[in-house]
Amino acid sequence: MVIHVGENQKSKIYLARPISAPSIFSSAVSIVIPFHGQYELTTKLLESIVFFTKSNYYELCLVDDASPNSSYLGVLEKNLNKRRSNIASVKCIQSTEQLGFGGAMRLGFSHTTHPYVVFINSDCLIEEPNWLRSMGESLLNLKSQNVRMVSAKTNNPVNGSDKQKGKKGEESEDIILDKKESMSLYCFMAHRELFDKLGGFIKSYPIGCYEDEEIAYRMDKYGYRQAVSGKSWVKHEGEMTIKSVLRRNPILQEVIEENYERCIEDIQKLG
Repeated sequence: MVIHVGENQKSKIYLARPISAPSIFSSAVSIVIPFHGQYELTTKLLESIVFFTKSNYYELCLVDDASPNSSYLGVLEKNLNKRRSNIASVKCIQSTEQLGFGGAMRLGFSHTTHPYVVFINSDCLIEEPNWLRSMGESLLNLKSQNVRMVSAKTNNPVNGSDKQKGKKGEESEDIILDKKESMSLYCFMAHRELFDKLGGFIKSYPIGCYEDEEIAYRMDKYGYRQAVSGKSWVKHEGEMTIKSVLRRNPILQEVIEENYERCIEDIQKLG
């Protein structure tokens, strides 16, 4: 059943069958997908996750950030439940007000339980079977170097670090980002406890934008680093939700521009 904000409902856990290849990363993972509209892209992303992800137990948490078509989430849940013998548990959350990218991620985070969490944009697409496990392996391998957040490589790291860009099928060494260099948050993994150590979750700015800069500065303040997994890759369209929102209501561009000032203020408060 779709979980509306304010309801207290829990889903049973249905575990995906893991592949047998050995790995240092065997943890269960929560995959959080926030979306606002973008129904076709979201459906394709989910289909790609279900098809390719066999390496770890995982749960899916879909967060509908007040999409225009409120019935889509129920249809999506019904279709996913027909296939949940091949996937983990499915949690569908519907917000009645638009929270923005950070707020939708926070809502999904609060409804998940596994120790490692992946957040992925609705305009991404999984095309390689080791995308999830490789991020986890990178996170563990780089832990001694204080890395606590890892992204997959992509064709389009829009507004992110050039170090996140890579070609499908090309493996490389993991890359640790420079201090205060921010990675785009299109697809990343972190341990759940990180946000407690950072003094809170990723910032929630209206509509979205600049959450990545703020979290990068906050991680630096607490001595943590970000990195790019050399063996994980996802396809990313980039800014599809923002573009759609602005087409419907161009005046919201002013709100997004004001987010830059909000971000600067939050960074300055870090000292």
